[in-house]
Amino acid sequence: MKAVILAGGEGSRLRPMTCNLPKPLVPVAGKPVLEYILALLSENNCDEAVIAVHYRSEKIERHFSSGRFMGIKIRFSHETKPLGTAGCVKKASEGFEEDFVVISGDAICDFELSEALNFHKKHSADATIITKRVDDPREYGLIIEKNNRITDFSEKPSYINCRSDLANTGVYILSPAVLELIPENEPYDFAKNVFPDMLGRNMKLMNYEEKGYWCDMGDIPAYKRCTEDILEGRLKGYEPKEWLIGENCMIDPEAFISGKTVIGSSVSVGRGAKLRNAVVMDGAFIGENTTLNDCIICSDAHIGSGAAVYENAVVGEGAHIGENAVICGNIRIWQDKTVENGAFVNSDRKYGVRSPVEITEDGICGETNTVITPEFAGKLGCAVSRIAGSYIAVACGNDNAAETLKNALLSGISSTGKQCFDCGNASLPVLLHTASLLNCSLVVHIDSKTRTDILIYNSGMLPLTRVQERLLENALNRGEYLSASWNNFSCINKFTGAIPLYNAMLEGITDFTVPFHITLNCMNDSASVCLPYAAKIGTGKAELTITLSERLTKAEIADNKGNVIDYDSMIMLAVMSKLRKGAETALPFAFPRVADVMAEQLGGKIHRFYASSMDNRDAEARRIAAEEKFLYDGFVLAVQVLKFISENKLTIPEALELLPKFSEIRKFIYISCPPQKILGRISGDTSESEGVVISGDGERIFLRSNKKGNGLYMFAESASSETAAELCAKTEKLIKDIMKDGGQS
Repeated sequence: MKAVILAGGEGSRLRPMTCNLPKPLVPVAGKPVLEYILALLSENNCDEAVIAVHYRSEKIERHFSSGRFMGIKIRFSHETKPLGTAGCVKKASEGFEEDFVVISGDAICDFELSEALNFHKKHSADATIITKRVDDPREYGLIIEKNNRITDFSEKPSYINCRSDLANTGVYILSPAVLELIPENEPYDFAKNVFPDMLGRNMKLMNYEEKGYWCDMGDIPAYKRCTEDILEGRLKGYEPKEWLIGENCMIDPEAFISGKTVIGSSVSVGRGAKLRNAVVMDGAFIGENTTLNDCIICSDAHIGSGAAVYENAVVGEGAHIGENAVICGNIRIWQDKTVENGAFVNSDRKYGVRSPVEITEDGICGETNTVITPEFAGKLGCAVSRIAGSYIAVACGNDNAAETLKNALLSGISSTGKQCFDCGNASLPVLLHTASLLNCSLVVHIDSKTRTDILIYNSGMLPLTRVQERLLENALNRGEYLSASWNNFSCINKFTGAIPLYNAMLEGITDFTVPFHITLNCMNDSASVCLPYAAKIGTGKAELTITLSERLTKAEIADNKGNVIDYDSMIMLAVMSKLRKGAETALPFAFPRVADVMAEQLGGKIHRFYASSMDNRDAEARRIAAEEKFLYDGFVLAVQVLKFISENKLTIPEALELLPKFSEIRKFIYISCPPQKILGRISGDTSESEGVVISGDGERIFLRSNKKGNGLYMFAESASSETAAELCAKTEKLIKDIMKDGGQS
């Protein structure tokens, strides 16, 4: 067996551990990651391995300077420029004439590689991907397969997009034919380029599911988990140990060591020190009466007497923590930094405050001035600059707290050099309309009471793509902000014309009348801007009520006879009015499919966009949707429906009669196991990149996860409400039955 080991990554999510040390040499339970991989290859009869190196390559070459390890001949392949995973494998495997293994140099596993190779040869595969089932799929590339043949991929999806729990472990078996698909000396990636190309060519791409141990050490918690797993004996060939202590250590007899603690070589631990589940690397000094709880202390760091370092904190190589200082949980102290005596450190000594805030369907939410503070808003301003293509438009509610947070957020944006508009106090629809006129690619809206809600959208209230979500999460959680020089701060453009522009738009679309007296019903005072236009078009005496949602983005209409056009039917009528005029339109993927039936009957087409777009397959739908004001402005939606009624001289019941008969029930179900384990067990269409669809005979169930992964949205659609309710009950029972066995197949 021959192998290529990918060992060129920078390991940015493990910093500061990897600032001076390449990730493959990071010690886990006493020895470098790369030694675990080479030992595995040796056990599976590998006789030659090429290590593809780039970052800190000299340290890896020095570590294996003999050119051999456990009977394996080692040589190195260098990238002079980034070539991607596939590009560097092609370069490294030069001269290989038989099927070979590709394996990551920064993950630990005990896979049966020989068995996988036999499987690969038995099926005459062009390539075989070794996979492993995972609970949280968001940091992995997932594969979709049927009878062990791979049919599709889903790269680092949100829970919304999960259709599988089979993670691509980055361990492949390749035939030389695959190398012919990879261009010479060009950046090329297996997940993005090679494997999709193979599917397009109908080449044989197989899935080999492993049951063994695998840990991709992508971040600090994963590193700690891997360390504990090895001490607990979960990696084949390693006996359980309470703790591990290296050579030449001086540990005071009155020091207290507990849990899964690893101490490297030449470490000094003083009297009264308490180490619990700690990793202490070579040469570190741990003073008297210190507390190290579930943390990582890098090589040659100095922890002064009485100091405390808490959960998931990392103290970098050569850093000096002063006496009686406290390093809070999740904090990172970069290499060679000094923390003064008695300091209480609750922010990184390289990057800013780590965010406890989650990005959900409702945006970023938290208690005002406790979780969502002006300091956090400033950091968020720096973060959103990472994902904006052009200008950013910002507005807020009328409260002082919202105004203060808006100003802090705008200051953060300015500090990155990104251009922004302060649109003042404006509702979300007013902000979105203004942003479209100002050619802004991103909008941020802030509302504050006891809780603050910060909404972040692309133009047209389109949800962030998955790439944008990840960039934003990384910026918040790892401090990966943009930063301008002192003379490149951007101007905060004060824009006072948002309400006049919105009024002008409403003036233009309310050029008709209906024989009703219109009452506007809304809990949001900002709806008052719409009152004159409701009065303008409502010239009759019969009562009609437009009810707007609190954010003014949705609406429904009711007359005084009890006839109601609910939100879904409002959208359907707005779509019908466009289709009758020959225009195409776009709707969310979750919206009832009866709209497509209606479009087909009218000779039109509806494009669909996703709640968390993974790629460009819905680009056209997003482009069209960004122009459809009725999708994000409840009053505009109501006006459009009333205009349709007016033009066609309809009553409310007559308008409803035009629509195909449909009923939809929406439900949210909290779940007790990862969503992909449930969705993977449910038989349905998974060809889309979002959720699972079960359909037949005019009935449809659409299931997808929420962003947190702790619940499923269920959309049941049928011609009758009774059938829709039955579909809901049947599917909910199925979900609960799957949860009873933890989603196990």
